[in-house]
Amino acid sequence: MDQGYLHGSRRVDLLSVACALGLVLAAVVSPAAAQDRNAPLRFGSVNTLSGPVQWPQSSETVQAYFESINANGGIRGRRLELMVEDDKGDPAEAAQAARRLIDKQGVLAMVGSASIVDCASNAELYQRSRVVSLQGTGIEPECFTSSHVVPVNTGPYLSARNGLQFARDVFKAARPCAVLLDIPGTRAAYDAVISGWSREQGVQLVMVERYGTGTDMKALVKQAQASRCDAVVHTGVEPHVLEWLGAVQQLGVLAQVPAIFLTPAYTERVAAELKSSKLNVYAMAEFEPWSSRSLSLMDWRALLQRAKLPTSSFSQGGYVSAQVLVRALRSIDGEITRESVSAALRSVERMELAMLGVPFSIGAQNRHNPNRATLPMKLDQGVWRIASAFWVVAP
Repeated sequence: MDQGYLHGSRRVDLLSVACALGLVLAAVVSPAAAQDRNAPLRFGSVNTLSGPVQWPQSSETVQAYFESINANGGIRGRRLELMVEDDKGDPAEAAQAARRLIDKQGVLAMVGSASIVDCASNAELYQRSRVVSLQGTGIEPECFTSSHVVPVNTGPYLSARNGLQFARDVFKAARPCAVLLDIPGTRAAYDAVISGWSREQGVQLVMVERYGTGTDMKALVKQAQASRCDAVVHTGVEPHVLEWLGAVQQLGVLAQVPAIFLTPAYTERVAAELKSSKLNVYAMAEFEPWSSRSLSLMDWRALLQRAKLPTSSFSQGGYVSAQVLVRALRSIDGEITRESVSAALRSVERMELAMLGVPFSIGAQNRHNPNRATLPMKLDQGVWRIASAFWVVAP
């Protein structure tokens, strides 16, 4: 009887101790759990920020967009945080940067990356880690042929194809030519879109030439003249654009032949330096033209003004990638995790975005080039003006 009583007492005491410990543990664990639920939502961005090529504007615009969302309560009360890494234009640096963001920082997705090496270096890592990368600016072919990399820009390959289509539709070009910046790894992608377009239209390019650093641009202009090109699609960046047009002016040839460049030519500098030029210069804008007064750009402009950032197609890419991400985050039911964020992004279907010429879809494909539209711009006495009432859209 006494033993039973004592045994029962000990059992009661043990239960009391266990309950007490549970209360203590709950007091310790609950605040931590609450803190975790309120922790910032972290995202990553790999950018080429130093070296000969510097593209900071995309990630800077994402940061400004996040700050505007945070100022209005964030996502379910949680702040958005952007972790930016500089790959310095080096593949090894890009690989290390992405691993730091994914493995150490635990980012939920990548957003607004603008790099010359990120896609080729990290596409497999993103797929293996099931992390979606919304590229603000996609350049390498791997940006457009990967399961977990999704550029919001049209990219150089479809832009070149659309430039050829513009030349054919508007200028009735029968002898089109292409002058291609020869970035390593891009040849096959350009060849594919050019040969595909030629088959579609039944038109052969009379000249396809590649060039790199140190190429004699005057020699290329002379070659285009000898080939009797009636339109030239040129994929160079700003310095090459100015070098080509300078050679055209100096040689006094091809002055009235339409020179159709890609988005990198659509800049204030090109407009300013060619203010007195009478050359036939065009550029294919990948987004609603930043130089226009379109009402659809009001929020973007206001955001950049508040953040004191310059207007450019790079900042547009950052804005659109952040916009897609935030809409996807708001669609998530339940916990916001890397898996749920990836699923929400890959579920994006025909999202209407004011800056794009086509609805934006992602899906679970093994390749992504959802923005397939470009709008031709014409340089008129130092001012970029819209040259067509319609977007040129690749099939």
